[in-house]
Amino acid sequence: MLLIAHRGYSGKAPENTMAAFRMALAAGAKALELDVHQTKDGRLAVLHDWNLKRVAGKRRRVAAMTWSELGAVDVGGWFSSRFHGERVPLLEEVLDLARGRAQVHVELKAGSGKYPGIEERAARILDERGAWNWAMVSSFDHAALKRIRKISPKARIGYLLGPAFFPKAWRETAVLRAESLNISVRQATARSVRSAHERGLKVFVYTVNDAKTLSRMRRLGVDGVYTNFPEMKAA
Repeated sequence: MLLIAHRGYSGKAPENTMAAFRMALAAGAKALELDVHQTKDGRLAVLHDWNLKRVAGKRRRVAAMTWSELGAVDVGGWFSSRFHGERVPLLEEVLDLARGRAQVHVELKAGSGKYPGIEERAARILDERGAWNWAMVSSFDHAALKRIRKISPKARIGYLLGPAFFPKAWRETAVLRAESLNISVRQATARSVRSAHERGLKVFVYTVNDAKTLSRMRRLGVDGVYTNFPEMKAA
């Protein structure tokens, strides 16, 4: 079962920063997960929230900022003074760090309805780095996934279920030629895992941060879990 470092080693470093990704790799993580928003000038920034309130105490939205503005913000000091000065990375920076070392799971926080052209930009960055062999794209915005598939026939797609019902998921994952079904711990049952596997889908579960739950996911036969502690062992 693959342990995927959720926003990097976010249990011990500020999430979605280069420090968190470096620490995850140093700990032996074989896969990294990250979140992507788009700046006002079309750069793909690695950040979970729509704004900077939680990680920098600022209410500014990512979509309203240029990359030069966003890249100047400290997003590490909130976690610990040790990480003061950590910045928001670009998608390409994390991909370049992970190349040859780990898989990368890229979650688009929204598609073109919110961030015009984000799918094309993400696909181009992945194409330019020959990354489809070791990277995949996921989203709760299923229209964005459909656009990714249209742009890049070789794209590897993870279908984040969210509030959608499983019958819809089975139809859409087939159309998308998705590689995985990405579901919450609550949605991970013997039935859902079995049904996904019967359809040729891997199952990745979020977010697993304790040994007891990790053991349960292993018993269910899931293919991987997203965790803030990639060195965690099952109970």
